[in-house]
Amino acid sequence: MNWVNYMLMAARHSRGSAGHWFRYLRKYIDKCGTIFTMDDVEVLYNSQELTPFQRVSIKAAFRDGSPTRQHIIMLNEPSHRDKLLIIKAKLEGQKNETVDSCK
Repeated sequence: MNWVNYMLMAARHSRGSAGHWFRYLRKYIDKCGTIFTMDDVEVLYNSQELTPFQRVSIKAAFRDGSPTRQHIIMLNEPSHRDKLLIIKAKLEGQKNETVDSCK
């Protein structure tokens, strides 16, 4: 199975789920580029296997600098959960101070 056939299978499996479709795309798109050629993208784009949403998103995903491409690349980045927990704790502390100051 080549990459194009795999993505056609992915399109069938992720039909109706944008998140699932983007998770398939992230396997082949990262900060350094992609394994797909523009010919591969055209074959995918013109396939009847893809929904209209998948067609639009695949075109955008392979366009440098597009919000869709940035979103897919971000899916490959590690989350910074520890930083978010610190921010959450600070916000909760501010919330409690505000509530306490109203007494």
